[in-house]
Amino acid sequence: MKKRVTLKRTIRWTVRLLFLVLAVFFAIGGPLPGIAVELFPKLENLPTSIARIFPGLSPLVLASSTLTETSWYAGLYWGLPPLAVLLLAVWKGRLFCRWVCPAGTAYAIPATFSMKKTLVPKRLSGIVFWSILGGAAIGMPLFIFLDPLANFNRATILITGTYTAASIIPGIILPLFLLLSAVQPLLWCTHFCPLGYCFDLVYRRSLKRRWQSPELRREVVLGLFIGIPLAFIARKFPRAKGAEEDHPVLPPGAKDIDTFAARCTRCYACVNACPSGVIRVGNPVGRRISQFFHPELEQDKAHCEEFCNECTQVCPAGALQPLTVDEKRHRQIGVAKVRREACLAWADNEYCMVCQEHCPYLAIENEPSPEGIPRPVVLPDICRGCGHCEQTCPAIRAGKAIIVYGVKAQKEAEDAF
Repeated sequence: MKKRVTLKRTIRWTVRLLFLVLAVFFAIGGPLPGIAVELFPKLENLPTSIARIFPGLSPLVLASSTLTETSWYAGLYWGLPPLAVLLLAVWKGRLFCRWVCPAGTAYAIPATFSMKKTLVPKRLSGIVFWSILGGAAIGMPLFIFLDPLANFNRATILITGTYTAASIIPGIILPLFLLLSAVQPLLWCTHFCPLGYCFDLVYRRSLKRRWQSPELRREVVLGLFIGIPLAFIARKFPRAKGAEEDHPVLPPGAKDIDTFAARCTRCYACVNACPSGVIRVGNPVGRRISQFFHPELEQDKAHCEEFCNECTQVCPAGALQPLTVDEKRHRQIGVAKVRREACLAWADNEYCMVCQEHCPYLAIENEPSPEGIPRPVVLPDICRGCGHCEQTCPAIRAGKAIIVYGVKAQKEAEDAF
């Protein structure tokens, strides 16, 4: 009997560690570290969309995004896996947690030598779960970033080196609970995880008893009481002066800032997938709470490549609409504006048309000065907001002379010819 238990435990840990390695590999699959490509050249041709496999397995993200969007967003291809996970939970409860979930495996490792102390006596996972669904019902699932698969995927930016100071705050959840699991074993899984609570909720053996429980009614009421008002406040507060005009440059495939912020789980799959590194986690200063820590484009040192659509292929939550390369090339994510007071041509009457030379869409023309010096003028209907002009602008006296600003809603841009 003891040998059988030991064998089962060995098999389970082997399977769990395999899924853990696969989750890390898929998450950093675009782009792969240079050393991996050197060792295994064929890996360079793997599709970028593998990065969404693990964060896309969450039925909680599927339900939340569908409620937020009030439509079936995932399609049959990407919608079936999380539904299969949910059906597995109906049959076997938390089997996914114990065998597949990479976050659960990560938390289980320090739990093996835990001090077995009690830090949090009351389980809060039900309140978190119903807060997410309550917020989703009014279009803002504020706590969806607590989905464990998004948490795990978010931590991989430390491996790829794509983290920023802002991303450390939401990224601290996984390492923090790893440390706490060494004190109270599996604290996240047993007391906070909304996905695990979802599995408990639908488990067939406890379904009737669970739904008749007074504790469940309290969790539903308290979760909705917290989630709905906080979601409403998060969409409205704080509203910085001029916030209506200040739109960040969002990755291609986003619709508008509010919709994107509501659907984004902060898994940062798009950050990892971007080959140019232009997608980063933005600074929350001056933003509404609902917009904290979501990815955006920082184009002073990088730009959005013309023939790249990789970020649009990896989003597991529908925050980014999948685009073909041609659709992405015609998607206007921002509009460049010339700061004439900083421009060498406009302010100093010097010849400099670097922005025009590097614009891949022919969206910059020139307006000659009285002395015949060409000065850049952006054509807003043609500009895609790729940031090539901002990145290459040589002006330094008063900062960049051409800056890309986000648009209120992304749309299809015109061609130059």
